[in-house]
Amino acid sequence: MPRAAVAQVGLRLSGVGGTDELAGWLVAREAPVGGDLVDPRMPERIGTRGLRNMAHESRLALAAAADADPGGPRDAAAVAWASSTAGLTEYATICTEASTLDPGLASPALGPASAFNIPAAMISIRLGLVGPNLTLTGGATAGLSAIAEAIRLIATGDATGVLAGGSAAVSPWRAPNGFIAAEGAACLALAPANHKGVHLRTRHRGALDEAALGATAGLVVATPDTGIAEALAKRLPYPVWHVERTLGDFGAAGGLIAAVCAVALCGETTRPVTILALAIEPRGNAVVLEVSSS
Repeated sequence: MPRAAVAQVGLRLSGVGGTDELAGWLVAREAPVGGDLVDPRMPERIGTRGLRNMAHESRLALAAAADADPGGPRDAAAVAWASSTAGLTEYATICTEASTLDPGLASPALGPASAFNIPAAMISIRLGLVGPNLTLTGGATAGLSAIAEAIRLIATGDATGVLAGGSAAVSPWRAPNGFIAAEGAACLALAPANHKGVHLRTRHRGALDEAALGATAGLVVATPDTGIAEALAKRLPYPVWHVERTLGDFGAAGGLIAAVCAVALCGETTRPVTILALAIEPRGNAVVLEVSSS
């Protein structure tokens, strides 16, 4: 199975300043840090032009991606993103304005912002990346599917590197499920596997097969189903951390957050270790990502 290396990590999460703090929250199993509005804290090199009219989630995504962007050739660098809320508020607003205002009075800035591919497209434009860009939507597995697509693009030579990320904003379209509706963004800058450091490999996609969860030091699971997470924690012989319980519900970005948590945990040890990231949909579809430090 093809692999990719993690070159950089970008984070914009409530109460979490870096991967070391993220690993600490998981291990301590403290109360969720999600639920608060997150400051995008845009890097200075991005500038301020056009940010005022940019949707909040798009600013979060751009800030995380800009922190993760390792530079290098731009002509074949891609973006694979996961979000279940991108463009929804802007789409609803532009529909309302178009039906209630006189022609021509609807804000022209809402048009591009209402596209569901806006995070990946906007990141590509602002960072000058010329490779493919796509935004995946759906449940928690979308985040790990974005990473799987990023690994595939690198393995096939269609991209020299990929910014694989996910973002979420508090939205009226996110149904309550017992967890805090968290917002934020995270991004992994992925490079070819010959780079040193933490490596990622897709281990399993499809119906959950617990045989794919063997031989590991721990599991980070993203799922809105508390029962599944608790059952895995009881059956498996190693630590299991639940993203939604510890950090909040990030929707489609949940699997991506799980992967970033696994990367953070790998960074906490000096010895080689493998930690799995697992995303499970309520109907049983699952993606398992292997995260290994060398």
